[in-house]
Amino acid sequence: MPSIGPKGGVIATGMVVTMAEDRIRELETQIGKLQTQQADLRKQLIKARIENWQGRIDDLEVQIHTGAVETSQKLTAKMDQLRSTWADTKKQWEATISTAASAGDTVHSGLQSAYRDLRNALLEAKNKLASSHS
Repeated sequence: MPSIGPKGGVIATGMVVTMAEDRIRELETQIGKLQTQQADLRKQLIKARIENWQGRIDDLEVQIHTGAVETSQKLTAKMDQLRSTWADTKKQWEATISTAASAGDTVHSGLQSAYRDLRNALLEAKNKLASSHS
């Protein structure tokens, strides 16, 4: 049975099926391209997060070495822990780049925890220094 075309003309049933199949292939191609773009964006996001964490770690190291906080065993241990977590994170990211989203979330929470511990140790050391100089 013929179908009515967009301009009112008659279109054969086989032609409608072919047009639908062509449109499906076109949409599948677009979906594939979007999935590739999404994966690339996830990789860029994880890379940006890692670079952000590297900057935060560098800032903490500068604070430690400038004498703003006298080095203590506890603070040094926390910094070593953060460096170790950072090294593991970079390895994990490089090894799992194809599963960027889940690796990024795991890495982010690990770094966040290590950073929080180090920051708390810095604040504790700063408070101790402030109270000893009062």
